[in-house]
Amino acid sequence: MAGETLTDPADLVREACDLLAGLMPRLARETAEPSAEGPAPGMHARAAAAPVPGNPPAFYAKTGIDATARQLEGILLYAAGARRPGPLSARGGGDGGTLKALKAITRLIAKADDDLYRMVITELEQRLGEAQQVRAIDEAERWRPVPSRPCPRCGCYFLKVLEDARGQPAGRVGCFGHLPSGEPCRAAWASLAEIAQDLERAETADVDG
Repeated sequence: MAGETLTDPADLVREACDLLAGLMPRLARETAEPSAEGPAPGMHARAAAAPVPGNPPAFYAKTGIDATARQLEGILLYAAGARRPGPLSARGGGDGGTLKALKAITRLIAKADDDLYRMVITELEQRLGEAQQVRAIDEAERWRPVPSRPCPRCGCYFLKVLEDARGQPAGRVGCFGHLPSGEPCRAAWASLAEIAQDLERAETADVDG
């Protein structure tokens, strides 16, 4: 999500939905592939009446997206004034229904209030994190907290630096806090990237000192 300045909070929802839509076919392929891996970090194995075939983490990540997309679409429709079919109405089964629900979320989010927006983006990002942490996908970014510096935009101490495969700073800094309006401050990631080297020097000086 870094690399561009997102000026509208709805942009974060649209991007999350686009990323989830792109991961759906990959998760579908991985679900059928046998795998000995356990649940992705942060996920909990769910009790099942019968063993889950193929790749359980991919299966759980995919079905989580299926359920969340349909539920969020229904809640947003209800919030926008629809009274039928209701907030928990589900689309038909299949990936096509999930993709349509994700597209509907991107259209409906503009009518959501701040509390509903925060709930929607939190749910989407949780599903995105679960999908990206499936080992066959392995797109989860690893961020290390930088508690010694305030964010130049919101003033909070929720800056994190992206780590590369070696665990070293990768030159990107993000703020995971929120503005007073409730808008995620990471909309300013592009400008924060300019201070990545300064943060790295400060951390090195702290260790040496």
